[in-house]
Parts: sequence; structure tokens; C-alpha cells
Amino acid sequence: MSPKPLKIAIIVDIVASYRAGFYDILFENKDLEVTVYAQNKIPGMNLNLIHDRYPNNVKLVKYICADRQKIGWQFLPFFKIFKDYDVVVVEGNPRQISHFVLATTLRIFRNKVVLWTMAHSFRGFAPTENLRLFWSKIFKYIYVYTDAEADFLRNKGFKKQYIVGMNNGLNQKKIDAAILEWNKEKLENWNKSKGFEDAMLLLSCSRLEPKNKYEFVIQALPIILEKVPNLIWCIIGKGVEEEKLRALVTSKGLDSNVRFIGEIYNETELAPWFLSSDVFVHPAAIGLSLLHSFGYGLPVVTNSNAHLHNPEYAAFEEGLTGRSFIENDIDNLASVIIKLLEDQENLAKMKPYTQIIAREKYNSEVMASRFTDIVNKAYEQRM
Repeated sequence: MSPKPLKIAIIVDIVASYRAGFYDILFENKDLEVTVYAQNKIPGMNLNLIHDRYPNNVKLVKYICADRQKIGWQFLPFFKIFKDYDVVVVEGNPRQISHFVLATTLRIFRNKVVLWTMAHSFRGFAPTENLRLFWSKIFKYIYVYTDAEADFLRNKGFKKQYIVGMNNGLNQKKIDAAILEWNKEKLENWNKSKGFEDAMLLLSCSRLEPKNKYEFVIQALPIILEKVPNLIWCIIGKGVEEEKLRALVTSKGLDSNVRFIGEIYNETELAPWFLSSDVFVHPAAIGLSLLHSFGYGLPVVTNSNAHLHNPEYAAFEEGLTGRSFIENDIDNLASVIIKLLEDQENLAKMKPYTQIIAREKYNSEVMASRFTDIVNKAYEQRM
């Protein structure tokens, strides 16, 4: 008789599309019975959510929260969570007060809890980060975003904790399947239909929000076009900055060199944009977009301020997966893009290396495997 699967509760803010590969694997794992508690949206944020895709595994809860989840409370079934699950994994965002209360209470009563948290609060305020780390130290099992974050915590004195870096990534199998749908002939025809036959493409894919600083690329384009006159910058995404960015493009006479593509979420539809581009550019803090680009073998240009970026930046290797520019330096941004585009031999070497990183180190399968490791460890230790 096979043993019963471990009953696992995951407490998170929302179930976003970029986590689909991770949840697909967990929900199919016969050794785990996973239930996710989440809310159906975050006010003020335009996110692609997929909770409806998992009616048997996701339980939506009522909530109250400020705009963009600056502070909030989820009305979780606390007693059920305490009573029914072998291990509870709680997303450790202290601004979600219910998560803080639940995780702390579970730990006080020596229950089965894993803290899922960001080790270093990128762009955060040092005093609040120190408070969060002080709180995190009470937990025995900590699941963070990358191996680099796990090392960061150990260097901060987390010597007794069992820490696992998930190496946050995307569903690389889905990306590889999308790549296979675009053979050389089909991709050439697609490029002809878009008028890209003789163009070099610069790609960006993110919400059009002030934090992404896309105006820097617009300001750098006239300098780049002096050396690379056939360059076209393609921007996938929508957001509150679109009207402002379009006006800036027009004011600089760049309408023929910039394409606003709009939102695309289907991987097969995204694939030709990534496969046809030469370089991915993201001038501000980068996160999962880095791994999305790597999945297609697309080198990345982003700024060199490591403390600004999200944890996924740990996958970036200067000169091997792309190039970095001096933060807020438009001339340097232009220079880095020009040098990268002009050095096609080196660019060609970067492409397969970036895919190795996405296929072997940072993806949904790695995440799910490491998640299973830490929940099993937490369960074994409490028996």
C-alpha cells in the first residue's frame, strides 16, 4: 500500500501566470497534495492571473488591502490550515499582515512551516529589511529565490536554518516547444510580414510603467542609430506610461524605429519576437524577464547596479550573458548596445550559453524539485 501524499498548504498573495509551470508540476506530483490559498487580484496592478485554471487546487480568500498591496490582510481559514496540513508554506511578505501572523503563530507552536521569502529586499529600505531578516531568523526552513540569496542569508548569520534557493525561473519546456513551432522558413516569412528583413531588432517585454525607465532607451536611440541605422526597438507590453512614451518617440522623430506591440501572453505568439531579436534591453530593475530572454538564447543589456535588481539577476554573468551599463547613464547605455550589436561573433557565443542557464539552472522544474526537497525535509524533522 503506497503512503499517503503529504498535504501541503501554500499561502500566497496571488497565482500569477509566470508561476504556471511551477504549479503545474506541483499539482501533478502524486506524492504531494497541494492547496494554494490566494486572493483574486491586487488592486492597482495589471497582472495576468491564472487561479481559475486550478479550481481543484486554489482556494480564493477574501481580503482587504491598500493599492498595489502596500499593506493587506487575507481572511484565511486559520484553524483549518493549522489542523489539516502536514506542512504549510507561507509567502513571507510582512506587508501582508495575515501572512506574518500565520507564519509566526505556526512557528511558536512548533508547527510545520516553511517561510518562502526574498532574502534581500531589492530597492528596499535598510531598517525595514533588517527587521524582516530578524523575523525570518526564527524559522527553521526557508525557501528563497536563488542560490545567491541562500548564500546571502548564511553570510548574515543564518547558520542553523535549512535554506533552499529555488532558482526562480519559467517553464522552459513550454518555451522550447514554442521555439520548435517556428522553423527557419516560417520565421523568415514572419519577419517579411513585419518588414524586418533587413533590420536589427532590440526587444523589451514588460509593463509600461515608470519604474522600468523605458524613456532611457528612447533617449539613447538617436546615438545608437548613428552606428546602427537599421535598428528597430520592439516593445511588448502595455501600461500607464504608453501615451507618454509614444509622445516622446514622436517628438524625437523615431516613429519608424520603435514598435509598440501591446500585450502578448501566449508563448507561441511571443516566440518570433524573441527569436528574431538580437538583444533584449531592460534599463531598470530586471527579474524574470532575464530568464525569459535566456530561454530563447537572447543576451540582455541592463544596468550594472546589482543592488537594484530582483533576485533573478544572479543568473546574469557580465560578458557571457550580455552587457551592463552604468545606471542612469544614457550615453553609456547607447555605447554598450552599439558594441554588443557590432560584435556579432561574441553575440553568437552568448546565445547558446544563456539557454544552458535557463534549461539547466533556473526554471520551473528546478523550482518544483527544490520545493519538494524542503517540504519533505520539514515534514521529516517534525516526525
